[in-house]
Amino acid sequence: MTPSAERQGPIEFSIGNIKCSTHTIDELVSEVVYLLKHPEEKSRALLCLNAHIYNLASKDETLRAHLNDARIVTADGMSIVWYSRVFGIPMPERCNMTEAFRAFLESEKFRNTRGILIGSTEAEATKAARAIEGSSKHCTIVRAYSGYMADKKYKQLFKSLNDVDFIFIGMGTPRTERIVDMASRYCPRAIAWGIGGGTIRIYAGSLKEASPFWRRNGLQWLHRLVTDPVHLWHRYLIGNPVFIFRAIRHGLKARAISEPVEISRKSPTFATGTRVIHKSLTNVNTSNP
Repeated sequence: MTPSAERQGPIEFSIGNIKCSTHTIDELVSEVVYLLKHPEEKSRALLCLNAHIYNLASKDETLRAHLNDARIVTADGMSIVWYSRVFGIPMPERCNMTEAFRAFLESEKFRNTRGILIGSTEAEATKAARAIEGSSKHCTIVRAYSGYMADKKYKQLFKSLNDVDFIFIGMGTPRTERIVDMASRYCPRAIAWGIGGGTIRIYAGSLKEASPFWRRNGLQWLHRLVTDPVHLWHRYLIGNPVFIFRAIRHGLKARAISEPVEISRKSPTFATGTRVIHKSLTNVNTSNP
């Protein structure tokens, strides 16, 4: 049995033993609004999943733990969206982190907010911070930091923070996920958000973003491959088929051995609803504010 196409809000599912959610960009922004209004909520890490991250997490137990411990893991890659549709999980769109971050910056739902930015070189991060402030209706970046410092430096930094709403982090995987987890532990009232290293470079002007046509048609990965084949050919030409094999194997195995179960959503942000999902395929834990 597969879930109804009708959606009443985001749900959480797993591909094998790695979780993801069906949040749209608007739904993710609404979750951030909720978290700012409820600083007592302890799970405040936001991460994403694509084929590359999934492949790394399949072989890295620590990375899997960081992903599964996050509050929300959005479907950043079209490969995840296609998987969800093949196996009947209602996901209306990809929640690309760069576009979600842009929507957050441009939203009028927020009070004035403060954050720090970590990623890329300090010069790029500083340049990105200025561009972010220039495009935001509410967010001030109080300091930008290099993404190449030793972990102990970030630990010292997070211990010293007490007045920021956000810690925006963009490095490679698995470093982003590790530092987001560290930030969540030392700054439990801040929202630790893995916005992606590419996001920082786009705002810094050192990386050209795919045009709306490429993004709208789920071809951002192809744009990146065409513009940087030397560094990305293995990720996409080898990694994508590996993801397809692993994901389909997990999905078919779950469909074959599991009984459908009803899981209800109980979320202050989204209306309560019920889905019937294969338990091993989709262990839904309602979008949990």
